[in-house]
Amino acid sequence: MNSVFVGAIRAFVFAAASIAVSAQAAPVTYEGTLVPGVTDSGNVGGFSLFLNQAGGVDFWSFTAAANESVTFAVNRLNGNLDPGLSFYRGTTSADGSLFNAGASWGGLTFVGSLDDEAPPFKTPGPNGDPFGSFAVTAGQTYTVAIGGNLSTDAGTYPYQVKATVAAAVPEPSIYAMMSLGVAALAFTRRRLKKTS
Repeated sequence: MNSVFVGAIRAFVFAAASIAVSAQAAPVTYEGTLVPGVTDSGNVGGFSLFLNQAGGVDFWSFTAAANESVTFAVNRLNGNLDPGLSFYRGTTSADGSLFNAGASWGGLTFVGSLDDEAPPFKTPGPNGDPFGSFAVTAGQTYTVAIGGNLSTDAGTYPYQVKATVAAAVPEPSIYAMMSLGVAALAFTRRRLKKTS
């Protein structure tokens, strides 16, 4: 009887491990497309981003034009969640077991991440909420991954995300070059007037 009980426990543990592996081995699916100015929501696992567990992470697509500045704000809707955000160039249908919150993976190019830049939207809660901007250099579709970092536990918690887009502010060197160009045109025009 004891060996039957041990065998049953082993079978249960093997089955549970197989289910966990197959849950991670599924292709990434997207929740939808983030539209600038529109608030979307979802539910994520408390440690999913921190532990690179794609099954507890929400993936969103986002399309931006070249030379735009994209700002993301993620607000926890439960004080137990500590949300984080990773931003990638491209989209993927790769296996979720490849997911990496801090590096390129599955054909995606890692752009950057956000975590704890804003005070918690809902308290009490651990750490802060993600808020920040990325300069987009290429017009294309991007991937936004949202999940839990150091939440109070591994439960599933709700959040809201909002993206806003603005034209990128030119560097001071661009203004200097434009000024030099205008000055050169004025000088040339004045010289042409003088010779005629």
